Amino acid sequence: MITKYKRLINEFILTILILTQLLSCVNTATTISKSILKDDNFELIILHNNDMHARFEQTGVYGNDCLPQDVASNKCYGGFARTAHEVRLYRDQAEQPNGVPVLYLNAGDTYTGTPWFTIFKDNISASFLNILQPDAISLGNHEFDEGVSGLVPFLNEVKFPVLVTNLNLTNTPEMQHTNSLQRSQIFIKNGVRIGVIGYLTPETKYLAKPNTVEYIDEIVAINKEAEELKRQGVNILIALGHSGLARDKEIAENCPDIDLIIGGHSHTFLYSGEKPSTEPIEGPYPVIVKNKQNGKNILVVQAYCYTKYLGFLHVKFDSEGNLISHNGNPILLNGTVPEDSDVLKLLDVYRPNITEFEQTIIGSTSVFLDARECRHQECNIGNMIADSMVHTYSSNDYHGDFATDASIAFIQGGGIRTSIEVGNITKKDLIGVLPFGNKITLIEVNGTIIKNMLERSVERYDGQSPWGEFLQMAGVQVVYKLDNPSGYRVKSVKVLCAECSMPSYSALNPEKKYKVLLSKFIFEGGDGYNMFSPSDEVKELIYTEYDITEAYLLKMSPVYPAIQWRITMEGEPPIQTTTSSEATTASSVVTTTSDESNPTTTTKDPNSATSIRASILALVLGIFVFNRI
Repeated sequence: MITKYKRLINEFILTILILTQLLSCVNTATTISKSILKDDNFELIILHNNDMHARFEQTGVYGNDCLPQDVASNKCYGGFARTAHEVRLYRDQAEQPNGVPVLYLNAGDTYTGTPWFTIFKDNISASFLNILQPDAISLGNHEFDEGVSGLVPFLNEVKFPVLVTNLNLTNTPEMQHTNSLQRSQIFIKNGVRIGVIGYLTPETKYLAKPNTVEYIDEIVAINKEAEELKRQGVNILIALGHSGLARDKEIAENCPDIDLIIGGHSHTFLYSGEKPSTEPIEGPYPVIVKNKQNGKNILVVQAYCYTKYLGFLHVKFDSEGNLISHNGNPILLNGTVPEDSDVLKLLDVYRPNITEFEQTIIGSTSVFLDARECRHQECNIGNMIADSMVHTYSSNDYHGDFATDASIAFIQGGGIRTSIEVGNITKKDLIGVLPFGNKITLIEVNGTIIKNMLERSVERYDGQSPWGEFLQMAGVQVVYKLDNPSGYRVKSVKVLCAECSMPSYSALNPEKKYKVLLSKFIFEGGDGYNMFSPSDEVKELIYTEYDITEAYLLKMSPVYPAIQWRITMEGEPPIQTTTSSEATTASSVVTTTSDESNPTTTTKDPNSATSIRASILALVLGIFVFNRI
């Protein structure tokens, strides 16, 4: 009996020794994972795009429809079929011996911009992103264009993670319980753990239809999630989001654990070298930002918009997870890049419903209708749309003795989405310009409110950032003095008289009441225009921005709108900077958010050290007990 117990004790001790060695191996493996690779550097290719705006089909050089003659001569750009070809090419190369692993990331705003989305909405957006198979995407503000009810089906239909860490969804449970939404995702490439954290500009609150989503400051939310991922042994951290280049730079300065930022929202073209097409280069690719806390260089990239480019960033990390080299540039997806046939076939599934829009001519233009600068300065297409509001209202709704009782109209530059080439204009062309379906409303306000609107138009103006609130107008001549502080930049305003026998301009009277035409979106506070009260509304008109412009084109074509000095800029705006302390202070009031009210918690790695140790312990003890039975 004593001999039997001695044998049992010896076997148990041997089992414990084996278990100790196995757990030691697991700890060693975890250490290797945490420090990336003990002996070798780690390379990664990041493919990325942003602000695709429903350009499922190839486009012209400016993101508008590709003209038939350009299709025939292979001078079109972008589209999902070319994007798919290029992404698959690099993914195939990654599967070869010694291939460099690839992450394909998208920084939001797939919604809105063409008739394809106007007709098919979340269904076509989910279908085409699923065929591209991104590793992850972030949300963009335009994903809320159809409200939360128009986003939830998309979140349930897509087959990849949708990442955003700075939303409080306590009052929006329908988003909390979707299939794809989460704060971050861990990817394992060649044994290395890479964390991707999503974020979305809190300005979505003002850019989207009213909803119950609450927003947390990006910097606070990213830092919190980064700490959690670091605890899980992740050493390479990528922030993927939709806040614009200026904000991305602030995130880089104030998020010490982040290595790379893949951005969107500002449609910024970053490039190193000679420009490959028509877009002016707005900075090098990548932009390098020094973090204020640890002095680390953080790379910030963006890839313009409308599928014209695919961002390509090749990075290398050392054994401690430090970035040691990088190279790359956006790839121009021009006619030399093939279009993959399966994506073209998917387009054909949806195409019959688009044919009417493609073939119905509603007017023509003798000049290029240029939307490229509508967020920065007066643009001729903005003048035409604002004139359309006044003309259509006067023709259909005003029944007085004069030309009109509303000679003033406004449309925000962010609502004008693309340019139109010289020639015939189709319904499809115009929907591409005005895709949102915003109703027009007639309001009556005093001159002070109009001046406040104009101040809001240039409140954040810096000449570079594409703020959507910049107003295009009819019946107004404004002079801005941009070197004045925000809130004091309107130097002078003249307005066109209404109900007068001889239309002329005179100085804006702060006390006088004026009737003004604008979109319901602006009236309800969109883009920060919060100076109105419900009693200001005279009536909501039955037509949208699209309707009034179509009616104008049908009646007035060929059109040839000009720059008419409705907007004059004087002086240079001061450089806008936000210190890290300002960012922290601004965020402190919105950080009391529990994990339960955020999107789905961070995806845990099923191969974590804790899980493996527990499995080994159970296995070895199970074997020991089984042998005793």
